[in-house]
Amino acid sequence: MTHERVGNKIQSIRKERGLTQDQLSKNIGVSRVSIVAIEKGHFLPTIATALRLAAALEMSLEELFWLKED
Repeated sequence: MTHERVGNKIQSIRKERGLTQDQLSKNIGVSRVSIVAIEKGHFLPTIATALRLAAALEMSLEELFWLKED
């Protein structure tokens, strides 16, 4: 199941920063599988995880996640 109403650009920003999924997962304290699921839109992170992602990628939450138009 994907979350069609929420978009993210974690994968592209992570790659721009030269980070692997494993490195990012270790930086924020989640599993690599969680990063994969979040990037693909199969899983919505908790607020705490989303904030840690934003901090690790040096982006605002709004730059990483957005609500898609209907």
